[in-house]
Amino acid sequence: MVKNKKYLIIILLIILAFILNACGPRGHRMGDQRRRHQHNPGIGNDQRPNNPGMRNRGRITSVCNGKNDLSKIPSNMIKAASKYTSLNKENLVHVFTEDTNSDGKVESIVIEADDLPEHKSVYYERGHKHYEDYDYETNIHKYASVHTGQRARSAGRNKIEKQTLVMKMPSEPKPAKRKTQTSFGAIGIALNGVAFFNENAAPGHKIVDELFTFDQCSGHPQNRGMYHYHVDPVCLIRDLGGSIKVVSKSIDGKSYKWIEDTGENAGLLLGFLMDGYPVYGPIWNGEKDCNRNKVPKIDEYNGHEHCTEDFASGIYHYHVKTANLGGENNPVFWITNKYFYGEPGILGQ
Repeated sequence: MVKNKKYLIIILLIILAFILNACGPRGHRMGDQRRRHQHNPGIGNDQRPNNPGMRNRGRITSVCNGKNDLSKIPSNMIKAASKYTSLNKENLVHVFTEDTNSDGKVESIVIEADDLPEHKSVYYERGHKHYEDYDYETNIHKYASVHTGQRARSAGRNKIEKQTLVMKMPSEPKPAKRKTQTSFGAIGIALNGVAFFNENAAPGHKIVDELFTFDQCSGHPQNRGMYHYHVDPVCLIRDLGGSIKVVSKSIDGKSYKWIEDTGENAGLLLGFLMDGYPVYGPIWNGEKDCNRNKVPKIDEYNGHEHCTEDFASGIYHYHVKTANLGGENNPVFWITNKYFYGEPGILGQ
């Protein structure tokens, strides 16, 4: 009898464990997410989660539902957040707010996007209106100073596919007492609805190698079709009215041409990370605040606080990181450093 009771208890415990697992979050498991953020084998693996505590995993419910509502966005955030709604003409980016606690106070600003850039890319399917061919050998010359024999090539069979990115960032971002490491995968959303990734590659791979798979706009998709930027998004900067230059070179009778950042875009808003802090262009030839005064030095999180055109009262903000790589005078700018300055919200799909 006792023995039967023991078996019964074991069976009940197994059933209970099964039920608890079934009632858990319906998002992607960590192992699944590792696969989601890899390029095809041999092409250069992309981001994989490195922090189980990160809250950017799985599916989260749409708040915007294809609409914009800026009415409850805090006054100091409204000018910057509204820029998400005015850039794209086809693949709209939507902005809304969320009262998570139903207490009448807005906790989150929600950004929803399809992750479909409206600039040209060789990673669109042939026949797509934004498809444009690109000679990957251009990247060898564009990133000449870090070229150590890597073969310029595409990211395998990866093609740009429509996503559903939903980022819920704090409406009133604050510095985190305990900093959170940026995750593999999407860490923010650019103003054109494209995902920002950090500057890390999967273990055993070098992020520098991925430079040689970038398209003409310095982005590429991973194997689920999520197009993203690791570095200074030159076509976005151009489309925002920033300063870019065209570089042409003729090598062994063959001509190569690309666009690059001039280093004069430190005051240009590019998007937000999931901790609610904005991302600006790279500091290269110096930066002035909104009153044309000198600004504080960049800190260990690759940001600082001062007033900008979008935040007259000042705000902490990131600058795409100056890695001083590529070409003779052709720096590569990573998106950010390895930690969030603030407490990250949620970024799901």
